[in-house]
Parts: sequence; structure tokens; C-alpha cells
Amino acid sequence: MDNHLKKQLYVWAYDKIKSNPQKFGGDFSNSAIMYEYLKDFYSDYSVLQLQQEVMSILSTVSRIKNKLLEKNPPLDKRTKYKSKTKIKTKNHLENLPTKTADRS
Repeated sequence: MDNHLKKQLYVWAYDKIKSNPQKFGGDFSNSAIMYEYLKDFYSDYSVLQLQQEVMSILSTVSRIKNKLLEKNPPLDKRTKYKSKTKIKTKNHLENLPTKTADRS
């Protein structure tokens, strides 16, 4: 997939998410945004006519959606599948158990 198409997919996905955050930013939004992509760009095709490249584009749209939701928290309406950010402490090695010199 070329970079031009990928940039267009980012714009399309962001517009979709922004137009309806509940539908395209919710827990079950992967299938919703993939279905919407098919409706917008391949509505006159049957499933059997779709090329493998279209399926690749669908998975790319889904990944783009997840990235956009992570970068735009107000649009992220997921509760079940929301990514969990890990909080790292400065001295993360301080809390590790130390080796004991005597193992008898």
C-alpha cells in the first residue's frame, strides 16, 4: 500500500470517527468502520468480487482507527477494549528483588 493511500485512509477514518464517536469510537467499532469503508467505496461489488487488497485495506483502516483513538482521547468511547497505558516510575529497578549471597 502506498503512502498516498494510507494518508487518505487516515483522513477518511478521522472524519468518520469525528462524525459519530459512539459508533466509530466504541467497543465494537472495528467492524463498524470496516463495514462503512465497504459501503463508501465498494457498494456496487459483491463480497466474492472483492480482491485480497481490499481486505488488507480494511485491516489497515481498523489499525488506523485504533491509533487515531489513542491520539484523540475525547473521541475514544471504548470501555472494554481501551488501551491501558503503563505508568513507569523513574527508578523502576529499585523495586526488583535483590539476589541473596547465601543460598543455603
